[in-house]
Amino acid sequence: MKLLKLKPKKLTLRTMILLEKKGLIKRFKPTKNVLEVKKGKDAVDILYTTSTKFGSHKLICVGKNFTKIQLNTHPDNEDFIIFNPTNYKFKPLYLIIGLNKYKIIEKKAKNNTLTSKDILAIELVYNNPKLSLFTMLKGTPHCEITVEGKRKHPIFFVTEPTKLTWHILDIQDYKLELF
Repeated sequence: MKLLKLKPKKLTLRTMILLEKKGLIKRFKPTKNVLEVKKGKDAVDILYTTSTKFGSHKLICVGKNFTKIQLNTHPDNEDFIIFNPTNYKFKPLYLIIGLNKYKIIEKKAKNNTLTSKDILAIELVYNNPKLSLFTMLKGTPHCEITVEGKRKHPIFFVTEPTKLTWHILDIQDYKLELF
């Protein structure tokens, strides 16, 4: 048997670029489309999709330049990766999340009993291993927004089932906004 002794090296950006050029890895990088999303809009680009024969999922990159709160929900889970691989200083990225599953939020809206205590607005944190990686569980009302400002609009990554659908909540005559 032949022995090959391998000396570990520190990982560098140069090494990552080399591995990517060789077609061995794919770094999490926002696309041009996501980085240039216009005010009042969102952009989503698929970075990759797996083969359905192995259990299909996809990694997407989201550019968020939208300030209107519009709660939605999904019939399956999705993973959020709040990571900034750029040198941009982003405007704040807010997660608006219902504190109950969507059917309860819609029922409260229909019964005119929905209050601000039923919905939480959280400023998300970038690049923190304890706070920046989480799974949004199916049926949870949520949306992501930013605010007006001169900084670059925020970006983030999501991995989710390939055919994930979404449902906009019917909250009747309620309008949600940050203060």
